[in-house]
Amino acid sequence: MIAKTVRSTPALRAVFKSITLLSTSQGSCAIARNFSSSVALPEIDSDELVKQLDAKAPGLLVLDVRSPEELAAGSIRGSLNLPTPLFKQADTAPLDRAIREHIGSAQEVVVHCLFCSPGKRGPTAAAALQQRLQALAVSPAPRVSVLRGGIDAFMAKYGSRTDLVTLPPGGWKAQTH
Repeated sequence: MIAKTVRSTPALRAVFKSITLLSTSQGSCAIARNFSSSVALPEIDSDELVKQLDAKAPGLLVLDVRSPEELAAGSIRGSLNLPTPLFKQADTAPLDRAIREHIGSAQEVVVHCLFCSPGKRGPTAAAALQQRLQALAVSPAPRVSVLRGGIDAFMAKYGSRTDLVTLPPGGWKAQTH
C-alpha cells in the first residue's frame, strides 16, 4: 500500500464535508460513489421506482440523461430527457434554466442513463445536478438519487408494462453503450 500526504485545501475540505454530510443524512441506504466528482448519492432500485410511479408520487421526476439517439430505444413514461453533455458544460446557464423550469419544484429526482454504474453518465449527471442545486440555493432542494442498473435493468424487469414505458416497434433491445 502506498500512502501519500495531501495538503488540505478549501476544495478538499468541502469534498470531505459533503461526503460526511451525505453519509450521515442518508443513513444506511445504498450509496452510489461517483469518483470523478467525489459526491455520494443514494440509489433507488427499479422496484422502488415502480412503486412510486404506480402511486403517482407527487413531486417525482425521472431524469433520463441518455442521448436522443438512445432515447429512441425506449424510455420511462413522463421522464425528462436532459442529455449528459448539458451537465458537463462550463456555461451552467442552460442547466440552471432546466433546474428552474423543470427540476427545482420536484421533491425527488431519479437520474438514470443506460447502466448507471459508478463513474458513468447517470451518477456523474446526478452529482452535477446536486452541486448545481446547492450552488443555486434551491430550497427545499429535491432529493437526488440514481436508478440502480439504469434503464437497462428497469426495462429487463418492467419493459412489458406499457403503462410505464414507451417503446419503439419491436420493443426494448438491450444496448451495449
